[in-house]
Amino acid sequence: MPYFSDMQDIGMFKPGDIDALRKAFELLAVREGLGEDDARARALARSLIQLYRHGVRDPEHLASAVSNKAA
Repeated sequence: MPYFSDMQDIGMFKPGDIDALRKAFELLAVREGLGEDDARARALARSLIQLYRHGVRDPEHLASAVSNKAA
């Protein structure tokens, strides 16, 4: 059985993680003109989470990376 050293390894985030992801999503929503029920918004949210899990932590960098990837 593998040992997980970080809560993110098992899909859990700390409050600070959620705050950074929320800020990045809000930046994207404004830039892209997205609504919460928009399918594209959900896809961008998944991309934010994936990048966050790969070490991108700054909300501005997250939003920029996802914006550039979507373009």
